[in-house]
Amino acid sequence: MGKAIQHAASKVASISIVCVMNHIPESAEKTDVVVDFSSDDGARRAVEIATKLNAALLVGTTGLSEKSVLAIQNASQKISTIKISNSSLGIAILTRLASIATTILGSQASITIHETHHTRKKDSPSGTAITLADALRESGATISNTNIHSIREGEVVGDHRVTFEMENEILSLEHRALSRDLFAVGALRIADWLRHQPTGMHTAEEWLSDLLLKANKS
Repeated sequence: MGKAIQHAASKVASISIVCVMNHIPESAEKTDVVVDFSSDDGARRAVEIATKLNAALLVGTTGLSEKSVLAIQNASQKISTIKISNSSLGIAILTRLASIATTILGSQASITIHETHHTRKKDSPSGTAITLADALRESGATISNTNIHSIREGEVVGDHRVTFEMENEILSLEHRALSRDLFAVGALRIADWLRHQPTGMHTAEEWLSDLLLKANKS
């Protein structure tokens, strides 16, 4: 993911990669955002670096331990932070649409989440599926772990589908990632947004709401 982000950043004139991994040059003092897609230990190291540089922090690593989540939450008291399971704009839209459908349908529908990833993905269900389930619960859905189905096969980048089954109809909302590049591009878009946000813990939902607000003004 790191290389994908560097490649995506090289195509945007306004973005400069100050440093990679743990090597922090003097020029890093001007860093706006620290972006982490690494490991549980790497996420905590990113917290340390971002706090030291007083930079915003974007953590896209999934399967984090409670220790790492707590470290990010503590950092949010000093800097603007965001912890995301998926940096795709499409997933943000899918989550919003699925939440709206849940609010409208209420108990009329039986809801299931299906996610498919490549065989090397360690966490199951995916962080995105868990985030989707949490969003739907907040909208009034009753979703247990048995409502989330995970498949690991081939080189699938990431497919997520939310299905609402009713008495006489079925509604499916689906997102398919065709390339990992979309996550890198999305991470840079979120990072650019995050650097303008106040101190605190932010969400992809806030980011999407700002995009909608700007679209309505144009």
